[in-house]
Amino acid sequence: MSVQDLTTIENLKGWLPINTATTSDDNNLTRLITAVSVDFMRATHRPDLLQADYTEVREGDGSKRLIVYHWPLVSIASLQVGAATIAESADKVASGYYIDQDIDPERVWNIYLIGSEFADGSPVKIAYSAGYVQPGTPGPLTAGQVALPGDIEQAVIDWCAYRYKMRPNVGINARRSTEGESNETELLDAPPNVLQVIERYKRCLPSIDRRGDERAERLAKPFFARSAGKHK
Repeated sequence: MSVQDLTTIENLKGWLPINTATTSDDNNLTRLITAVSVDFMRATHRPDLLQADYTEVREGDGSKRLIVYHWPLVSIASLQVGAATIAESADKVASGYYIDQDIDPERVWNIYLIGSEFADGSPVKIAYSAGYVQPGTPGPLTAGQVALPGDIEQAVIDWCAYRYKMRPNVGINARRSTEGESNETELLDAPPNVLQVIERYKRCLPSIDRRGDERAERLAKPFFARSAGKHK
């Protein structure tokens, strides 16, 4: 199993269906899972879907919030603002940092400070873990781990099944009718339900350029609205 695989061969064979005792095509299925998983990550601009460790060095902007580039944010190994090392807040009331929580793990990307701030212009260094647990990982999930969303794994399975069953038509963009006429019918690379999941998880947030976002928002306002705001 590749470190990038978003499903297991057992789950794919169960969906096709292929008897688990039948192993004659396992090499093809294994290669297909890896190829489709990489294609899914590339299509969503999310090569970081699976859990890994990261280190970011950023510049503080004077706020009490930091948006990390990889998500869902699982745990923080260390956080340093300027020369100060920030400890985790014991209860989200005492001084320190805490991780934002949300019912949707796709929105867990914020770190908040209590009693301090990401000082304007100060270097910020954060070491953290983010991403989903790979399907097929042995043992139950531990505290802080997040399972890969079921719709992602199912989309990868559906895409694999689509390609597996369409093998005779790979590279063909036309089908010939029984009368011998050639009808140009483009064969989609992925079924519509897979494309919907890709759109759902495509990287568009979070933005780590908070100042740039606020400036763009101000400039996007009509001139009369900006002028009116100055005279209030």
